[in-house]
Amino acid sequence: MMGFTRFLIFALAAAATESSCLSASRNQSIIVHEAPQTVRPYVMPKYKGRAVLLSKTEVVRFAITANSSDGAFSMIQHNGKLSGYAAARFHTHRNVHEHVYCARGRVELWGQKNTTDSIQEARVATLGDYGNFPIGSIHTFQLVDPDTQMTHIFHPAGFEHLFDFYSLGDFDSSAVGSPYVPHVEDEPRFGPLTPELEAELASLDLYTSKQFVPRRDLINGTAGDSRLNWHNGPNDLPTTYGEPYFVAKDHGKKFLNTENGYKVIQPLTNEATEKNFTIGTVIMSQKLNNESLTVTTLPHHFALQMEDGQLILKVEGYESTAMLHGDVAFIPAGTRFTYHAAVPFTKFLYMNNGYKGLDYQLLENAVPWELPAYPPYAGFKA
Repeated sequence: MMGFTRFLIFALAAAATESSCLSASRNQSIIVHEAPQTVRPYVMPKYKGRAVLLSKTEVVRFAITANSSDGAFSMIQHNGKLSGYAAARFHTHRNVHEHVYCARGRVELWGQKNTTDSIQEARVATLGDYGNFPIGSIHTFQLVDPDTQMTHIFHPAGFEHLFDFYSLGDFDSSAVGSPYVPHVEDEPRFGPLTPELEAELASLDLYTSKQFVPRRDLINGTAGDSRLNWHNGPNDLPTTYGEPYFVAKDHGKKFLNTENGYKVIQPLTNEATEKNFTIGTVIMSQKLNNESLTVTTLPHHFALQMEDGQLILKVEGYESTAMLHGDVAFIPAGTRFTYHAAVPFTKFLYMNNGYKGLDYQLLENAVPWELPAYPPYAGFKA
């Protein structure tokens, strides 16, 4: 009897171990080095992804594509050095809303509503600054620092295909991972705009604005409507659609959520400024031992780009991963995941393909907050 009991105990232990190993084996790696061709959760490390040369020095990396998001939205990371030339012809889109976020260095932004009585706005954007260019608005940008990265988000997806047609070829992101090519000379990147080229660009939803002259009269990084602040006061979001606008880092409205630690949410869009899409930032406190993991399932496709700190992300069916600055995650609608900050002041840029995304969940139990820092002690309740 004793021998049978011992055998049964060992058999059960072996079965439990085998079950545990099988369960662990079901968790596949979430890391990819190119955006997938079908919709699935993935994390793309910094400076990875299929890439092309926009010029002899500037590099565009495809972090989220029409294929990987099922057409919901796309994101490219655009790296380069300072230049005396705009990175794109002055243009409008008829089918895509473009968002730009300065992730490194400085970039000059221009935007204007495409009407005769509108004011041309210009800004010098630094780390954390944001620009919103609605469908139909005239805009462009210029890199003005030795090490600059712009994150472009296109909603809906598809416009990123333009860079497959208008580039100098592929760039190898699998090697040492330089952000861009250190080509010293500053050269014009555009030839003459022929009728054939103009028609081809229009077929890709880039309509050139040949009469647009960029203003260069910026004072303290801004030009345009003198009533609008730039790093010297609050930036309120517009109440109607169609007007380009800019939000300086930490100068938009902020809200504090105190569930499972602290989260400071800064929305950069609202229902008036974007059609069924939200974008903003979240700052998180480090997870304490007595705090629970934040668990969520979202009804829309969701993505984030890391800006600061370290985020631990665990998507159901995939291995847990630690995300650092510049990493990108994409999580399809209906996918369960957990996330928490491994270090204090962890920050990411979020995007939701709908109004009931991560920000909606967090804002339901949040209070208005004045500053981008959370309370210095545990236990504060909103």
